[in-house]
Amino acid sequence: MLLSSFRRAFDRLSLLLSIAVFAGASVVLADDTGQVPHERYRVLEWKDLVPVGWEAPLVSKAYDQISTTDILKGALVPDLDEQLVAIPGYMKPVVFEGNEVSEFLLVPYLPHQVTGHTHLDPNQLIYVYTLKPVLVEQPFAPIWVVGAMSLKPVMTDEGPAGYRIVQALTTEYKY
Repeated sequence: MLLSSFRRAFDRLSLLLSIAVFAGASVVLADDTGQVPHERYRVLEWKDLVPVGWEAPLVSKAYDQISTTDILKGALVPDLDEQLVAIPGYMKPVVFEGNEVSEFLLVPYLPHQVTGHTHLDPNQLIYVYTLKPVLVEQPFAPIWVVGAMSLKPVMTDEGPAGYRIVQALTTEYKY
């Protein structure tokens, strides 16, 4: 059990190093299978979280009338369940102490970046549980989140999050 936990943590660290390599560093690590770590992770864009042909309802249910079972009816991509993923986005802290965040919503953009009222559908909200608390120094900076994705919805003050990532690691996102 301890060995498998260490292995998962090593794999996540290896992905972060691979992302750094992709961004311009000059080191590439391979594991004992000979695979470069990012080959085992699925790098997602936000459009990948929306099922083909799915359209948001014109009128959403009132927040107090939504249950997590309402989310699963065609709004999520089943193939993403149990996948190791990496996705960039913005952090909206949920559970934090000072500048250390242990749970947050990952969103494609922040409300102040868009004129007018913004509403994110459940497939555009990811609830993230970090492996260890993240020290946030730049609260409006984009980040990479790496971890195991599941289709277990979470109700939040922002609305229902259709996806969740557990044992997540974060790193700075560079344009």
